[in-house]
Amino acid sequence: MRKMLGASSARWVVSAALFAGSGVTNAIDYPPDGLVVDLRYRNAHIDQAGYAEPANAHTLRFTLGYLWKISPQWSAYAEGTRVSTLFGEQYNSGANGKTKLPSEGDPPSSEISSAWLAYDNGTASARLGRQYVSLDNDRFFTPGLWRQNPQSFDAVAGALKFDTGTTIKYYYLDEAQRSVGHDYPDPTQREWDLDANLIHVDQKLPLGTLTGYGYFVENDTNAKYSWRTAGLRWTGKYAFGDSGTSLGWTAEGAHQESWRNNPLDYRAHYHLLELSYGFNWASLKLGDELLSGDGKNAFSSPYGSNHGFDGWTSQFKNTPANGLEDRYVALLGKLDSRLTWSVTFHNAFAERVDQHYGSEVNVLLNYALRRDLSVELDYADYHRRTFGTDERALWATLEYRIGKQGGI
Repeated sequence: MRKMLGASSARWVVSAALFAGSGVTNAIDYPPDGLVVDLRYRNAHIDQAGYAEPANAHTLRFTLGYLWKISPQWSAYAEGTRVSTLFGEQYNSGANGKTKLPSEGDPPSSEISSAWLAYDNGTASARLGRQYVSLDNDRFFTPGLWRQNPQSFDAVAGALKFDTGTTIKYYYLDEAQRSVGHDYPDPTQREWDLDANLIHVDQKLPLGTLTGYGYFVENDTNAKYSWRTAGLRWTGKYAFGDSGTSLGWTAEGAHQESWRNNPLDYRAHYHLLELSYGFNWASLKLGDELLSGDGKNAFSSPYGSNHGFDGWTSQFKNTPANGLEDRYVALLGKLDSRLTWSVTFHNAFAERVDQHYGSEVNVLLNYALRRDLSVELDYADYHRRTFGTDERALWATLEYRIGKQGGI
């Protein structure tokens, strides 16, 4: 947090003073005091074409945190995360040199994953320190809690919520602690030095919520990820009386261009169109997501989620130069409030040329054994057409959790 003691601290003080007299309601909610414990064991079995043997990654994540309610207005939170491997490292973690095995990005690591001080006077909120940043569907900024090592940011956050249904959020990001973990041998991968300003505005409408955002990011560690992105997002859900059926939708569009120290010169666009229909226990979802490319450069989202988009085998960690269009259909639901399930079919295409990259099926089963203990199975099967490699993966997870990681 090198710059946090300078310009970032000044931003926080000014923001807190401004919010204190603004006459609006609180926009960041904090839980009561308490212990946070997350113990997650996961086995990842990955069978990928081109490798003589599959990978078996047995990893254990232990997160321990505590939230202090110092006074009615002030809160503090600290959290540490330790990721360990069990039964030997039978996979390529990116840090162990086992390149003859398929990769799974969960290397052993120890770190302070979250540590912040927050002020909340009932009309506004501000938070200073290492924290998780999750915006909308996590496409652009995420804590990435699917990975054993989370992603956090040394940041200043502020929020206002007006009686008109408008919510304004602002973040200044100083440094990104990447999901490869603090002990990763390559410093340019484990920490990114940033100068980023994120502006996010939500407006409630008679039908849904309209969101406008502007993300201005200078990355001094990996300059190719310096860009400015602006977009609009409309989400909503309409229930058909008391029938239990509902219609949900998302329509989003964004424009991105290289910025400041970026050595590349490009402009790209993004859209997400999604429609769902169904009951409380099951629904059908259709979607189309596009990240454009010009043949040399493409729309990028390096601070967002990889696992949650374009299939779980991470064939598209970086957007192909010819762009990426993911057309997908999903069936998802819940049984007796304990069993959650989903089946998703992806078809990936190039945006700039006529090219079918491949297809993938994802299956999820999550069962809550009790409120604080759950078991989950995730299966992914990618079939290559012209991009990536054939891959099958199965993740088996057992997780015990008290409270929420990050304290929020």
